[in-house]
Amino acid sequence: MLIWQAAVAVMVSAAAVPFGMDALLAAAIGAGGCLLANWYFAFRVFQRYAAQEPGRLLARIYGAELVKIVIVLAVFGLAFATLDELNPLALFGAYLAVQVVPALFAQRPDARSNS
Repeated sequence: MLIWQAAVAVMVSAAAVPFGMDALLAAAIGAGGCLLANWYFAFRVFQRYAAQEPGRLLARIYGAELVKIVIVLAVFGLAFATLDELNPLALFGAYLAVQVVPALFAQRPDARSNS
């Protein structure tokens, strides 16, 4: 999924080029923040764990999700605090696209399974 998200991040950032450098930078920050947060989540959750301890795994998932939210808020906060000409539509649109689009494609039924 992270590979698909990275591909969408590149596409969204490239799509922002015609709208200027401010839109490109905002899109890259939004996409990059999403990738960074999701990478951390995947890294933390999919480390080795003992299947006999589901409570520890659940705690790890909740903790990773909390840190993921903090990462996203920190990236957005830094962007708003440091960039004078920030394009919020590009920032949030890129984040949303990277987060949602790969999951939509992953949920599509396989055409071969209908036969």
